[in-house]
Amino acid sequence: MIMLSFETTREVVLHLTTNHLKGNFTLWYPYALFQNSITEKQTGFAAKDSVFEHPEATLFIICTVIIIATLFVAHMLVKKKLKKQKILTNYETEIRIAKRVHDEIANEIYNVMCHASSNDLGEVNNKERLLINLETVYNKSRNISREINNIDTGRGYKSQLKLMLSEYQAADVNIIIKDVDKIDWNKISETKKIAVYRALQEIMVNMKKHSNATLVVINFKLKRGKICISYSDNGIGMQISPITSKNGLLNVENRMVSINGKVIFEPKPGKGLHLTLTYPA
Repeated sequence: MIMLSFETTREVVLHLTTNHLKGNFTLWYPYALFQNSITEKQTGFAAKDSVFEHPEATLFIICTVIIIATLFVAHMLVKKKLKKQKILTNYETEIRIAKRVHDEIANEIYNVMCHASSNDLGEVNNKERLLINLETVYNKSRNISREINNIDTGRGYKSQLKLMLSEYQAADVNIIIKDVDKIDWNKISETKKIAVYRALQEIMVNMKKHSNATLVVINFKLKRGKICISYSDNGIGMQISPITSKNGLLNVENRMVSINGKVIFEPKPGKGLHLTLTYPA
């Protein structure tokens, strides 16, 4: 008598059953579906066992997803903040310009009108005075226009920047500009050029209106892939106070933040204003 092992017996029975069912399609089709179902379940259990056997891999995947989601949310928040700061800066600039037009131009025009209506313009002295007043109005209008005009961000940028800074020089104010030619401005993006131009312009306006300085030194340097612009004057300096009271210098900070830069203030009341603009080249 031939003794068969359990495994051999099971295989023989399975073979005979399968051959029998194949001959009968009505029985074979449900049987085939049953076999496929068993196979799929076994595969699923094997995959689950594989995952549970490697918890480190599962943890790595979860952490990666969380990090990617966090970076995406952070990027969107920073982008939204920069957009808001840009809008705020533009709004404050418009208010400042409107105030200057009202305070300087409107007042001068009113004085011209009063002079013309209350004096005999046939007299030489009155006529000369009228012309002087009109020239004053023209010069102030031209200065405001230059502050809000388009900036040449191409090859003429360096010349325009130097010209803008030099225009604040007067009989009692000496402006020294150092090493601006050592910066390769052609490699700087248009956005950064505009932000820096406007920031320096804000600083110079602040100097003219508040500092009482007679000497201003602006130095340009390139350090480790970053452009550093240092400003110093010998005016009355800046009091240590909240950011909102920095004599309009809030706009300078907003502009630098918009290009991933920063401003370092060195408040020294009575010893002039010292600050540094730093941003990626």
